[in-house]
Amino acid sequence: MVTTDFVSRTYRKATGKLPTFTSGSTKWLKILSIANEYIDKWAREPGVDWASLASRNYSIGTVTATDSFTIPAAVRLISPYEGDVVRITHTDGVAYTDYTTIPVEKLKEFYENGGNYCAQQGANLIFTRAFTATDPQFGGTIRIPAYLFATNIVNDADVIPVDDPEWLVLMTAAEFVSSDQTRLYRYPGLIKEANEVMGRMKDDNDAQNSEINRPWTPLAQNWY
Repeated sequence: MVTTDFVSRTYRKATGKLPTFTSGSTKWLKILSIANEYIDKWAREPGVDWASLASRNYSIGTVTATDSFTIPAAVRLISPYEGDVVRITHTDGVAYTDYTTIPVEKLKEFYENGGNYCAQQGANLIFTRAFTATDPQFGGTIRIPAYLFATNIVNDADVIPVDDPEWLVLMTAAEFVSSDQTRLYRYPGLIKEANEVMGRMKDDNDAQNSEINRPWTPLAQNWY
C-alpha cells in the first residue's frame, strides 16, 4: 500500500466517504502527520522486534583507535538474540572477528575475564578495550545485527512500512475522528479492529523471528 491508497482508505474508514481533497491539502497533511506518529509507535511496540525492520549485516563504519563507535540514528536496537553477533571484517575482506553483545555494566567484568565482547550504550557501541594499529581488526568494517526505525511516509508513492498497513489505517482513522464530535462514535470500533490486527501482526512476526534468529556464518548473511 502506498501513501495515496492509504490516505483514501483512512478517510473512508474515518468518515464513510471517499476523499475529495488532494495531495498536500490540510486534511491530507493531517492524516500523514497522524500516520507518521503511529509508524514511530509501531516500530517501538513494547515486547516486539519486527523482523521486517531487521538488518543483520548493517555497517556502522571502520575500526579506529578507540573503544567507542557511534551507532547511526537509523538503528533502534542491536539484536539481543542469542547467536546474533557484532562482526568486524578485517581489511583483507576474508578474516573476521565476532563479538558477543552483553549489558554495558558487565563490560569491565568481561574485560578482566578476557574474550570478545561489546555493548550498546545509548547511541554508542562500546568494546571492552580500545583498538590499536597492531590489532588485526584495525581498519576493518564493523557490522551489527540491527533493528532499524521505520521510515515515515512523505511522498504520494511512499510504501507504508507497517507489516499490515490495515493497522495503520485503523489507528490513523481513529485518531482522525477523535476530535470530531459527530464521528467520535466510530472510535471504539476502529480501535477494536486495530487491536485485532496488531495481534495477528505479532503472531506472524513470531513465526518470522523463529526463522531468522539463528547463528550466522561468514557468507550466509540472509536477513536485510
